[in-house]
Amino acid sequence: MKKVICITGGANGLGRQLAAFFSRQAQVIIFDINEKFLETVAKKFDCDYQVCDVSDFSVVSASIKNVIKKHHKIDCFINCAGIYIDGEIESNDPKLIKKVYEVNSLGPVFTTQALVAFFKKQKSGTIININSTAGLHPKAFNSVYHSSKWALKGFSESIQPELANFGIKVVDIYPGVMATKFTDGTNCDLSKAMDPHQVVKAIDFVLSLDSDTIISELTIKHL
Repeated sequence: MKKVICITGGANGLGRQLAAFFSRQAQVIIFDINEKFLETVAKKFDCDYQVCDVSDFSVVSASIKNVIKKHHKIDCFINCAGIYIDGEIESNDPKLIKKVYEVNSLGPVFTTQALVAFFKKQKSGTIININSTAGLHPKAFNSVYHSSKWALKGFSESIQPELANFGIKVVDIYPGVMATKFTDGTNCDLSKAMDPHQVVKAIDFVLSLDSDTIISELTIKHL
């Protein structure tokens, strides 16, 4: 039986690359807020999809229930949805600041909260949080984005021991800058950006490990 893998932010960037790769070997369900892009990507890679705003818990919960009802299980849930922001703090749009925290920090919390009861009943499941090297160190002119990823790091590390005894893995992936459209329109330097497929390969390896073995965190970046 094929594994069932859910990917938030699956219509663009790294999420789209993950969908392209894993759809060859698993039943993939991509989650995103943009239905038009979702339909296009789902058709291209033969995926299922859920229109979902990860910052809204009721929508997240309903989307996950839809997947379980249709596919009867979830083996892996990859939290890939994210928003980037940079610049001097006084120049940042307050509405965008709020949305960055809602998607980057609260999104993975909400998906985890919605998944846990089912994963406990299933006695297995892997949650992969796509963090960033931004979640490991501070940087001027990136205070909002970096702190949103620090919050995700704290959540992942705290929830790992809470869920481990139920056979549930929580993995934090820390990619460096990737060559995607994620930072379009910002001051992010892409001169040493890596191919996102390198991150895809790393996640594939993480998922290949035995059920009682976990790489709890993994940093991958350009040399």
